[in-house]
This record gives sequence, C-alpha cells and structure tokens, in this order.
Amino acid sequence: MITITKNAAEEIGLSTQNPDAQGMLIRFAVDQTDEGYQYLMGFDERSDSDIHLESNGIEYVVAYSQKELLEGMMVDFDEIDTESGYGFIFMNPNDPSYEPPEESEAPSKS
Repeated sequence: MITITKNAAEEIGLSTQNPDAQGMLIRFAVDQTDEGYQYLMGFDERSDSDIHLESNGIEYVVAYSQKELLEGMMVDFDEIDTESGYGFIFMNPNDPSYEPPEESEAPSKS
C-alpha cells in the first residue's frame, strides 16, 4: 500500500529509539485542505479500525478510511532543497497536485 524507501526507513528507525515511541507504530495520514493534501506522520497506537502493514522493515498503520487517499504512496527521506535541508517527501499519485519526479522509482500519476 505505502512504500517506505530505505532512506526513510533508516530515519524512522532512528526515531523509534526515542523512549516516547516505545511500543508504538508509525501512522501515516492525509488531511485534505483548500490548499491541497497535508501529510501527517507520527507514532501512535494501533486501533481495531487500522490497516497494519510493513515496508522496508518498518511496521506502520493507516486508518481504513484513508486507504484510498494513500494507496500507492511512496515516502522518502532526502534533501528537499538547499535551504530546507533534509526531510520526509510524500509522493502520492492520488494527490491532485502531485507531479512525479524524474526518478524512476517514484509512483506515476493516477
């Protein structure tokens, strides 16, 4: 459902060392606003209505109600630009404003 790249998996793995994250899973979500999709991720407990999956060794959860919005998304961790530095990049073919980068790994537009 969601592909977590090796770089993103390594960064998430480092975050799991935080004592506050112990026993929790990473949750991905999207909020549809007037400005477009706003991506959210953070550590959370699994609920009965979640989809529980794994990618690149990272277990994650998604609310079932978000499945269609996040299906096929790729999460990477890379340099965003020289001013912003590194950060998580959400490549979601379901996002109306998504433009696939030239890299061959990125999902194509739906």
